[in-house]
This record gives sequence, C-alpha cells and structure tokens, in this order.
Amino acid sequence: MKKLKSFVALSLALCMMLCFAGCSSNHDKGNLKNNLIDGFNSWLESFSKHAVTKDKNLQGERENDIDQYTGSYTASYDGFTGEEFIFGGTALERDNGSNLEAIYSLTITSGKATLYWLSSEEEHIICKENADNTYQFTLSSGDNYIVLRGDNFSGNLELTVEDVSN
Repeated sequence: MKKLKSFVALSLALCMMLCFAGCSSNHDKGNLKNNLIDGFNSWLESFSKHAVTKDKNLQGERENDIDQYTGSYTASYDGFTGEEFIFGGTALERDNGSNLEAIYSLTITSGKATLYWLSSEEEHIICKENADNTYQFTLSSGDNYIVLRGDNFSGNLELTVEDVSN
C-alpha cells in the first residue's frame, strides 16, 4: 500500500511538473528537453532534506563566491557540538560545473571534529584530524554539502571551495 501511495504521489508530481514546464517554457530560448531539465532542477532544489546553515547561525564568517557551492569560510570554535552545513545545495546539475576543490586547514585543540562532503546521504570524510590539505570531488545529482561536525570541538577551520577546470 505504501509503494502504491508513493507511486501515485510521484506520478502526480511528475504530471504537475510537466504541466508547469509546458506553461512556462519558452521554446524560442531552447528545446523542450532543456526547459524540462531546468524546471526539474529548480523544483528539486526546493525539496532538500538539508539546507546550508544560515550566516547568523554559523560559528564563523562565510563569503559565497558565484553560488552556495563555492566560497570561503573562517571560524574559531569553543566547545562546539553540532553540524554546520557550510557550502552546498540540492540540484540535478549545477550550472557552473560539477568538479570542485576544497582547500582547508583544520586545527583541533580539544574535542572531535569531522569535515566531510555529504553526497546523497553518503558521508565522504575530508578530514578528522589536524591538517592543511586539498580535497577534490565531483558533485552528483541530489544533495551535496560540505559539513563540519563537532563534538565538544575547540579549534579553527579555514576553508575555501572553488571550481576546478575539467
């Protein structure tokens, strides 16, 4: 019964998306396929389970570059427990390419900290000890976030995420 409800809901959502894409597409600016993909991408961005942490709730200072996937972040932590979704988003395809590089410096004076890339619910550990390094990754469709998780973490993080040429 649950599968049937999910199927009906997904079918209804797909029909609505096609109707809205048909009503709003401008065939002079591209073909129907591209308009549908762009519409689905915009719709998908609004349904993420996660969201980038608001600037006012961050422990440090973030400067976004061309979008929420790239920029720089500097923070000092004192007994921080929780997670900060520093950069990222949810999309079918990122407009500015999928290859990114994280350049980071993580200093842990006490507690535990893990810097990781969350890709469609899978955690890819970038760093969980003192380090100055780089980490290259390719965004997949869906959720993609750079996250810092702290457990009574005191220390510093300097992070820059930028596009990498193919």
